[in-house]
Amino acid sequence: MCIRISDTGICPYCITKNLIKNGFTKNKKQQFYCKSCHKRCIDYYSYKACKRNTNAKIIQFIKEGLGIRSIARVLQIATTTILKRIITIAKKIPNPIFYSNKVYEVDEMRCYLKRKDKPIWIVYAIERKTK
Repeated sequence: MCIRISDTGICPYCITKNLIKNGFTKNKKQQFYCKSCHKRCIDYYSYKACKRNTNAKIIQFIKEGLGIRSIARVLQIATTTILKRIITIAKKIPNPIFYSNKVYEVDEMRCYLKRKDKPIWIVYAIERKTK
């Protein structure tokens, strides 16, 4: 659901009604200027990565086995944006807790990023009973 600033007349930054029209952008979108906080805003944004559930969709698509380019094509977002979002999502994942009385299966994978002389190792462990 997209709420246009021209309909409400409220600044998205300071939530006052001190907006005046301030020309158009290159994409022919109405631009507004707030007299209170002195910031500019656009009537509506067409950038699709700003939507609230974008990160949840990226996680869902990765779990389904889609690649970076497929996710970018489905969500209509640039691949570099997808990669940056994946990095921010990965930084929020907490480190797992390993218990000493359980049995784990450990595996590793070696991959390269840009240069073959600097390999990256990915190590993961799965508990045998609960997987």
